[in-house]
Amino acid sequence: MNFLRGVSLFNIPRVGITQSVRHFSVTSPTLVRRTYDRFYKITKQLTRIDKTDYQPGQERPKYLSVPKEMPKYPKYDYETRFFKRQNRGLFGGAQRKRSKTCSEYFNKNLSARRPNVLKTSLWSETLNRRVRVKITANVIKTIHKEGGLDQYLLKSTPGRIKTMGLKAWQMRYDLLKVQERKERGTVRATEVGKDGKRVNKGTREVKYIHPGGLKFYASRAKMLKKLEYVVQRDSYFPIKPYTFERRYGWWSYEQIVEKLQEHNWDFSDVAER
Repeated sequence: MNFLRGVSLFNIPRVGITQSVRHFSVTSPTLVRRTYDRFYKITKQLTRIDKTDYQPGQERPKYLSVPKEMPKYPKYDYETRFFKRQNRGLFGGAQRKRSKTCSEYFNKNLSARRPNVLKTSLWSETLNRRVRVKITANVIKTIHKEGGLDQYLLKSTPGRIKTMGLKAWQMRYDLLKVQERKERGTVRATEVGKDGKRVNKGTREVKYIHPGGLKFYASRAKMLKKLEYVVQRDSYFPIKPYTFERRYGWWSYEQIVEKLQEHNWDFSDVAER
C-alpha cells in the first residue's frame, strides 16, 4: 500500500494526448441534407435539346440542319422520349406503368396500366372559347383546385413546367401571346386622302409599340415590303426576292422599324400616336 501511495506522487507526463484528439467538422458529408428530386422519373429520360446559341458567320456543324421555316412554338425542355401519347394531351406527367404478380408456383403474370385519359372541353377565359383536349382525371382535379385552365397553364413553378407536357406548353405559349396582344390594345387608324384630309380607316390591332410612342398597326409582311423597297433603292445591283427573304425574312418587327428609321422613313400610313 505504501508503495502504491508513493507511485501516485510522481507526475506522469501527458505528451501528445491532446494532439491525437480528432475533431469532427459540422460540414461533414454525412450531415449534409440530401435533396431528392420528386420528378426524377420524368426527367431521367428526355429528348436532348441543343441549347447552343449560334451566331451569324459561325461554322455550322454537320449534324445540324437549318429548318425551312421558323418554329411556331419555343422548344420544350422536358419532352418525353417514351409513351409519346402524353405529348398530345394534358397528362400531368402520368406514364404507362408495368407490374407483375407471382403465384406460389412461380407463375408470373405481366400487366400494364395506362393513365385514365378522358376527352373533354375546358373553358379558357383568355381565349374566350372552349378547348377540346385529352386530359387525365388527376389533372382535372388540379385544374379545379387552381381555378381554371388558364391558371393551371400559366403557373410557373418548376414542378408544373416539368409535368405539363408538350401540348400544355404550346397552349401556354398561345395564352401568353393573346395576353400580350390584349395589353398592346387597339388604335384608330387614319390615312391621308386625295383632298389632303385624314380619313378614318377603322380600329386596328397594335402590332408593335415603339419606345418613342408610335403604335404600329401594319402587318409584318407590309413592313417587309417597305424594307425591300429601301434595300433595293440603296443597292447598286438588283436583289432577288429569294436573297432578300434569306437576309431579312427572319427579322423581327423591331429590327425592321429600326432599319427604316435609319433611312428617315415616313410612318404616317402604318402607325399612330
